[in-house]
Amino acid sequence: MIFIITKDFFLFQGVFNLQEKEKTIKINQLSDINFNDLDHDVKIIIDTYHNNIIDETTVKLLNDINVERIIILAPFHISKLKSQSPLLFVSRKEQILNLLSLIIDEKISYQKPNVALSHNQLKLVNSIINQHNIHEITQSLNISEQTMRIQKFNIMLKLKLRRISDLVTLKISPYF
Repeated sequence: MIFIITKDFFLFQGVFNLQEKEKTIKINQLSDINFNDLDHDVKIIIDTYHNNIIDETTVKLLNDINVERIIILAPFHISKLKSQSPLLFVSRKEQILNLLSLIIDEKISYQKPNVALSHNQLKLVNSIINQHNIHEITQSLNISEQTMRIQKFNIMLKLKLRRISDLVTLKISPYF
């Protein structure tokens, strides 16, 4: 069985129609799945494009669930994200046939995205793109302003930005 979390109808239809072996179910969030009744053979695909799904609840669920494979479609990977199941961060630009082979086949060969963000950096980027003020960001992340400035600088280095406001113009901004 394959669970897919996406807002992209074409991606869902592509996965649904190109593989015949397994049942494909579209869900809105990871908490919609009842993991107590499922086998280990379940695969989960999380599409982050215009779908900011990687929040605290999802991270906690990812830590606890035990499925065959979790595939996250994103132009970045989240370092230090723990899970009992194999986590694959795959670029959304991957060809659909390669993506299907990652979903179905046991042999896994793929290119991990070059940009690695920590979960706190991901939340910080999300807050900046959503135009939260400094006080709101420091309160929600429970960090000082100095730590926030350091994290911003690290993000700018990783994404090769001159100013943090250039985040909005990046091609990966719809993923936050």
